Amino acid sequence: MREKVTIQDLEGADLALWAARAQGVEERKGIKLYASGPCLYRDTGPGGEPFPFRPDSNLGDSAILIQEMTQAGILTLFGHGAQFEAQGFGHVGFTGTPSAALTRCYIAWKLGQDFTATPTN
Repeated sequence: MREKVTIQDLEGADLALWAARAQGVEERKGIKLYASGPCLYRDTGPGGEPFPFRPDSNLGDSAILIQEMTQAGILTLFGHGAQFEAQGFGHVGFTGTPSAALTRCYIAWKLGQDFTATPTN
């Protein structure tokens, strides 16, 4: 079994996977997602097909996350990261690319700042 990682340590497809789970994509669409290598996939039973959701590397994909966070609080993007603050939640910030940092902020907001995950790739 792989060691659990914190939000700060999640990268690539694992970061996108947990953002999708935090947003409830699997439940809403009735699908199961998994990360393998650098890609996010939808489980199709005997295999998988690529699932186009990479908010960690594409601001277009993170638009829904940005919308949710700005409706709930204050999201600030920097050239070196992002921070988010909401009433009843508190404040969290991460360094890195703006899209990866805001994705981490979203996961912390939705799943908790002490969230840890078992990496899948």
